[in-house]
Amino acid sequence: MADRSLPRAATGTRAIPDAGCERTVRLLFQRRSQEMFGFVRRLGLGDEEASDAVQETMLRLWRELDSGAEIDDPDAWAFRTLYRVSIDSHRLRRRMAGLVDRIGGGLSAADRGRHDGDPARAIEVDAIWQAVDRLPERQRAVLYLRYRADLPYERIGLALGITPSAARGHASTGLGTLRRRFQAEDER
Repeated sequence: MADRSLPRAATGTRAIPDAGCERTVRLLFQRRSQEMFGFVRRLGLGDEEASDAVQETMLRLWRELDSGAEIDDPDAWAFRTLYRVSIDSHRLRRRMAGLVDRIGGGLSAADRGRHDGDPARAIEVDAIWQAVDRLPERQRAVLYLRYRADLPYERIGLALGITPSAARGHASTGLGTLRRRFQAEDER
């Protein structure tokens, strides 16, 4: 049988994960994937997000075991991690809603009311990030750190080597630019 394990990045440690890691993750997935999926769905994630959360949890378990960490109860560890992954997903969704609200004109009133799992809303959010990518570097970095990484302006300032008020200014300027761009598109 061919080795289907994934090679690790060159870090000076094992190049291929331990067979015990693979076995533990595979067995947990076989035994618990349906319960994990159901758990995350009950936490409010859509089907696609729930599937991604389960996969992310399995990857984190693999990495943790492969690093040599001792995990006494992989089931409990996985469900705790899955809970955290789902909370991160909700926080990201809330930050994105905040960004969309700050831009205002980017979404029609009907789009604002749609369910978060709606493909049309996902297209709008993607359009916003494409527009953010066209902003000057500093504005782009501040908006990413604020709305994707959920950092306060004080930490954004530290990360970028600027003052918190400068970070707020870049965010304000970038949001204003985005607002004008989306309003101009709505008028066409």
